[in-house]
Amino acid sequence: MASGRVGGTKSMKSGQVGDEIYQIVKNPDGTYSQVVYGKPEQVVQAITPRLQAQRMCTCMVEALMRDLKPVGRISWQSAANKSKSLNAMSSYNLQLVARDCKTNWYSNNQYLYPWRFYKDSTVEKLGGPYMISAGTGTIDVFDEVNIWPRPWQIWPYAQFFGHELAAVRFSLQNCGSTVGSFLKKHLMTRLDQVVFCFFHMWYVWNPDEESYDPYTGTSYIIASINPAVADEAPLNAGTIENLFVLESNIEPFKKVSDNGQDFYFGLLYDIGDRDERVYFYNAFTISWADGKKKITTKSLKPVPNVDTMYLQGHAPADVLGSWMGEPSVKPWPSPFI
Repeated sequence: MASGRVGGTKSMKSGQVGDEIYQIVKNPDGTYSQVVYGKPEQVVQAITPRLQAQRMCTCMVEALMRDLKPVGRISWQSAANKSKSLNAMSSYNLQLVARDCKTNWYSNNQYLYPWRFYKDSTVEKLGGPYMISAGTGTIDVFDEVNIWPRPWQIWPYAQFFGHELAAVRFSLQNCGSTVGSFLKKHLMTRLDQVVFCFFHMWYVWNPDEESYDPYTGTSYIIASINPAVADEAPLNAGTIENLFVLESNIEPFKKVSDNGQDFYFGLLYDIGDRDERVYFYNAFTISWADGKKKITTKSLKPVPNVDTMYLQGHAPADVLGSWMGEPSVKPWPSPFI
């Protein structure tokens, strides 16, 4: 219903009458004018398989970016600031997932596509070879990033049995006797950072159900150099573990090997009682060795003999039915043909 307002010699209306919307606009001279708009048409977007496939891919990248937001802010060398770095990482990964979705609709998919009911669940976040950094850097300052299936061979203690280690390794051999000589051997400056990312499954105790609930997600460890440790400090287990300051969304592990030859930082996880797993992992370097920020380009890579099993039954054709409200339809025909 429109209401009248007296201004000058006319009664002006505001509100809606039929398909017309009346609005009163104040003029610069203090008077009022009547403006009439046509009621905008309500547009209802049809739910199509292609649209739902696009939404599925978007949800996958959104979940990744929620996990790796601190990494995304620093991982794109060409980005002018943190916000643009995040946008670049998100945009590039969306292209990767969309291309894989279209090309590998029925099989050979590189990413795990989710059932609709995964959304907002503890296993909403899904793995794949997402790109985690981009730049012109050519040298990593660490010696190795890998999975160590028998950490009890590195540290022969009972607490390491039934565990695996996903980690970055720095060799301490031929590194001299001081922290400064260690940094020089690894071509590191005190501004450098090493970033380790990994997609994994872990379990959290649920006291109500008296059982462990599964969780999935992509975690990160950002390693920076501690300015409080001087170059002249002696190179030993205590100083090297104190040299690396770790920022992470998990409880990170760091330790020098018992033989004193290597330093590791990463994730120590239980493969015995709880069957926790790492499925994708990699690390990159942010270096200032030549006075300019340079980043090595990396994507998450699958753990050998694990990713194929993990991806089974999660091609786009296997799960799109759940996004269309018809989960029993498998395989769903490709909407891109």
